[in-house]
Amino acid sequence: MRFSKLSKRVLSLALATAVVASSVVAAPTAKKAEAATKYKAYLCLQTAKFTFRDEHNDSKFSSKLQNTTNKLSSSASKAKFKDTTMTKSTKAKTYTVSLTGLKSGVISKDGSFNTLFVDTAIPGSMKSKVTVTNVKVKFDGKTVKTFKKAVLTPDTGKTADFTQIQIINTWNSNVPKFSYTMPKKSIQVTYTIKFK
Repeated sequence: MRFSKLSKRVLSLALATAVVASSVVAAPTAKKAEAATKYKAYLCLQTAKFTFRDEHNDSKFSSKLQNTTNKLSSSASKAKFKDTTMTKSTKAKTYTVSLTGLKSGVISKDGSFNTLFVDTAIPGSMKSKVTVTNVKVKFDGKTVKTFKKAVLTPDTGKTADFTQIQIINTWNSNVPKFSYTMPKKSIQVTYTIKFK
């Protein structure tokens, strides 16, 4: 019984030390991210049949399309993502992310998107310090939607590790719905961003 109480005390002390250590590490990391001069951006998506590219900080993040629920055709390996690097600037700059090399049936037969968004390495805590405008979404080279002002997450009153430019999100009522035909060859998103 005495050994059990001692074990509990040692475990409690170890956990307390770990919590303190993790909070000490987290603060400088957040400050370092906010102080960065460049941030990466990535095109991410999930279709109704769960073909996806997860956000960059997810364990399943990849430079290729994935589907762990339904088998992808072998031609999915030809699809290529083009990411971009944004410069932190008070002057408005325009950037493009894209997915090209789609072959027939890779995602065109998936019916719709659950999500389509631009994931960025800009910390979620910096959302109020950026303005994103003129978001142009092209499927197969044709403009399907333009947002004069971007819908950014994290949503008001919520927190998230990173800022995202939302285009389609079936679970977020803040993102306007629009009609579209699933792309057969390519997806391109161009947007303009300015840091305050």
